[in-house]
Amino acid sequence: METKINNRTKEQGAETKKRLFECAENLFQQYDYKDVSVERITKAAGVTKGTFYVHFDSKDALYIALFSTYIESMDMDYTAFLDNLAPDLSAADTLMIFVGEIVDIMLDKVGYDNLRTIYKLQLTNALDMHTITGYGRKVYKLFNDILDLGIQWGEFKTSLPLEILTKHFVAEIRGLTYEWCIRYPDFNLKEQVQEHFRLLLYGITSKTS
Repeated sequence: METKINNRTKEQGAETKKRLFECAENLFQQYDYKDVSVERITKAAGVTKGTFYVHFDSKDALYIALFSTYIESMDMDYTAFLDNLAPDLSAADTLMIFVGEIVDIMLDKVGYDNLRTIYKLQLTNALDMHTITGYGRKVYKLFNDILDLGIQWGEFKTSLPLEILTKHFVAEIRGLTYEWCIRYPDFNLKEQVQEHFRLLLYGITSKTS
């Protein structure tokens, strides 16, 4: 009997957490981050603030958890996108098409407001954001794989270890995304990403020099 009660309690807890998650997601889609309070979330979910803090340490922590699920979904989409590209594409062309897809998803599915909030939380809080910013993300492994193929095929020449080279490309897109956030809307993210990645790929040294 005790086991059944404990299992039911766990199920109810999971259902409550899911309801909080879904209500918060709905509110964040409708309102600016600063306008969504814990009280607003709990009211929508029909629970007390005390119940909220059983499942989440703060509104920030809930938001990071929510955004992390988006990240996991996007990384799966990136993998599927690359799998559907023509197999005879050069590594350089694959990389340029890939970064274009990343920017399209950031613009169309993530959006400026969400990215701005993530940067603010990253800079001002001590929250665990490794699922979002860590180099263990699937999307960074995809960068690594494309660059590795380019090196194996003789397209790319570098004295840097592959891991360091990958981090340079990741840092580039991160930096440009941050630049977009601070210069929005007077910054064309896709145009700038394509321009900077061409520079990374082809360099500025003349072939005749």
